[in-house]
Amino acid sequence: MTVTFDPYSPVVQGFWDYAGLAMTVLFGVAQVFIGFGILWETVERAVLWLRGHRAHAVIAAVGEERDGDSHRVYRPTVEFATSTGELRRAALADTVTVSPAIGARLTVVYRPNEPEYVDAIGVAKGIGSLLLAPILVVVGAWIAALSIAYLLGLDGVRLWAEQALGDTFDWLERTLGGPLGWVRDVLVDWYG
Repeated sequence: MTVTFDPYSPVVQGFWDYAGLAMTVLFGVAQVFIGFGILWETVERAVLWLRGHRAHAVIAAVGEERDGDSHRVYRPTVEFATSTGELRRAALADTVTVSPAIGARLTVVYRPNEPEYVDAIGVAKGIGSLLLAPILVVVGAWIAALSIAYLLGLDGVRLWAEQALGDTFDWLERTLGGPLGWVRDVLVDWYG
């Protein structure tokens, strides 16, 4: 008896549908966790900026490191005086992509009970995180919820998602008419 493998059989196709949906659920859950991690870090930094002590510092040394993608980053070490007058030397909590000049002055904030934890004051780090975290959480939860509902056999969810996609394309068609009509044409070509 010879068994042949038919990649187009309903059993094989059904398996890959569910495997793809399971991966989509995991992707959505991962996005939610990453979003909450970024949000936690942002809240922690905001608490430090609100409750921490500020000091004028001078960059005393710059260490070179590699990030996760093997790109060169720099971790400045600063010297500053605490609110009690004690001189401290500590590496900044975050790395930077451009090597700062030794002797450069900056304002830092440190934990009163842990002056070894020092962060440079800057708005850009907080704003980017505040924008990115909610997007990751909402999109991740939406992806995971739709995939789980479809895995559970709630076919109405698929119809709702298709209707939402159609409404989005209708909105894009109204919005991107005129000089941006070529964008609409590209989207229609890609997604039907």
